[in-house]
Amino acid sequence: MAHDILEEIAPRYGRSIAFDDLAHEVQRRSGIMTDLPTLQWVPDVLTEVGDRCQESGEPRLTELVDAPGNRSTDAVTPARLECHQAYGAKIPDFDAPNRRSSRGARSATTRTPRPKAAEPRRRPVCPSCFLEVPESGICDNCD
Repeated sequence: MAHDILEEIAPRYGRSIAFDDLAHEVQRRSGIMTDLPTLQWVPDVLTEVGDRCQESGEPRLTELVDAPGNRSTDAVTPARLECHQAYGAKIPDFDAPNRRSSRGARSATTRTPRPKAAEPRRRPVCPSCFLEVPESGICDNCD
């Protein structure tokens, strides 16, 4: 169920799903509701998804889940980009020239080059639930 939900998100560049939203959608689609806190059961679901992805050679779809307490950002991590590419998302060409109307366009000689953004640092991932672990290296979900 969760794998299917994440497969629906993957073809849309820049999209992700909040941890609690995934929990709600899994319950809605399965018709099985629980009063358990999401942190008690969703990590197990994500572990199953991660195992399935690893066994089938798919990118880790669990990368598309925003960890609890973390808001989605506009930044797309390399692992998320890999998911989007594998599922055929239309990836913007950030190196392509910006098309503007001739009225507001500047000449190419007056343009200042943008500094390249630093590549986001990839944090370690918990081998059990496949969520990023904090700087301490101890998974908040599993320990």
